[in-house]
Amino acid sequence: MADKDLRAEIQALRREIAELRAERAPPDNPQAGARTAQFSFGSGAADLTEQFHALADEISTFIDDPEQGIADHPLASVLGAFVVGMLVGRILNR
Repeated sequence: MADKDLRAEIQALRREIAELRAERAPPDNPQAGARTAQFSFGSGAADLTEQFHALADEISTFIDDPEQGIADHPLASVLGAFVVGMLVGRILNR
């Protein structure tokens, strides 16, 4: 359920970025384009967008992998969570 929500949110963010890019597209007037060129991000925006897409893909993979591991090994997952909880409890009590 949370996976679907996150994927929908990522898709919505991608659409918003595409809309913002369309709004920032240089006008047909060459003089106006020259004036606004100093405020454009240039290739940095493309790099940032690529990094954003890579991050979104990594988040999706990060979310999918633990869910599958827990589904495949539920007993080991519960025991592992118990052990981690005991260790954190002991550390915090000191």
